[in-house]
Amino acid sequence: MRRLALFVAVCWLVASAPAMSITKTDQPIQLRAPLAVGNLVRGPLVARQALRSPALLLNINKQLTIEGFYYDGSIPMIINDMSLLQEDGLLPPDSYVPIVGVRPTGIKWGDRLSLTGILERPTGVLSREPAVIRINNAANIRIVTPTAIRFRSNIRIIPGAIIAAIAELKAPYAVLIAGGATMADNHIRYWNDLSAMYSILRSKGYPASHITVIYAGGIAKDGSMPVNYSATKANIATAFTNIASRTSTDNDVYIMLNDHGSSLSGGHTGLCLWYETMSDSEFATQVNKITSCKHMLIQTKQCFSGGFVDDLTKPNRVVMSSSTAGQVSWAKSTLDFGEFTYWYMSALKGSFVDGAGPVNADTSGDGKVSIMEAWNYARAHDGANEIPQYEDNGTLSCASGGSMPRSGEGALGAACWLQ
Repeated sequence: MRRLALFVAVCWLVASAPAMSITKTDQPIQLRAPLAVGNLVRGPLVARQALRSPALLLNINKQLTIEGFYYDGSIPMIINDMSLLQEDGLLPPDSYVPIVGVRPTGIKWGDRLSLTGILERPTGVLSREPAVIRINNAANIRIVTPTAIRFRSNIRIIPGAIIAAIAELKAPYAVLIAGGATMADNHIRYWNDLSAMYSILRSKGYPASHITVIYAGGIAKDGSMPVNYSATKANIATAFTNIASRTSTDNDVYIMLNDHGSSLSGGHTGLCLWYETMSDSEFATQVNKITSCKHMLIQTKQCFSGGFVDDLTKPNRVVMSSSTAGQVSWAKSTLDFGEFTYWYMSALKGSFVDGAGPVNADTSGDGKVSIMEAWNYARAHDGANEIPQYEDNGTLSCASGGSMPRSGEGALGAACWLQ
């Protein structure tokens, strides 16, 4: 929500302004008339006069008049050369002055304006700018020369940008973890499982920037998936702190645990990280940092992964494991994927993740595969000596074996999709 507030504050900054008295104006800064080049207006570099010059900055808290070209594709401003905006370089600091206060209406990008206002030191989101001009009355905004160029102005661009920003804010998040344990134990199937899941999530609309990959020593096996962190307790804590600060009730969160697990004392089980182990309760502490999300979908694959289910169970969560708390989990016979994960991911993808052909796990016939349907498909096809576990009603009544819904479980998973 802070990101949305910041975005809106920047887009609409000029709408709020306290009333201020108008004093006698100084002489306006006169910019040299620009020359036309191609479809942009552009003056020779040697002729471009600085707008926010050292001399101008001597007039802080004074009223003055500035002339230049209007633009608000980033922040509302007056700029001395529209062609600067076509480059992907940073704007010269002296080439523009941000506008705050009364928002110009009926103004197009490239219109040459005369603005009369108070030069101020800015605060808030513009606090890093040396100065802004505050306009207190729309009558102090005058079009000197309408633009002859048809720019795609903010009237046509900003609504799309707002839609994109809202879509970004509502987009789901994911954390994919494979600890690897040691160099010798870091089997290729753990990378393959994570990489396949990463590809599925991306195809379902998860932005790459919303997927955190925590893998072994932090080095990617190939270019199929970026790696954000090595698999340590500290990095997992950092990842969940970061995600917790960004999610709201608009965001789904998907969590995948992979590789080796261990049986610990006191009835606990663990996830093998890179030369260290994280217990079920330690991991739950990190996950529980996320206090606001739409749904949380947690899939655990490691040995004894069923021991994580009780720690992770909460309302509005689907938690599944490849095995019980007392069982090891298994690789597919070809050793390239985990057994349960192979069938589960293939169901979600709609085709086998190793390219063996199409898969149809849509038993409801609604044209999409729910998390419950993917679990059912994987459970039915899992041929290893492991009993997958499933929980989604938040009451620690984990269901073993059999198709969902059953034993009070399955309703939430039936209503959740990767989207």
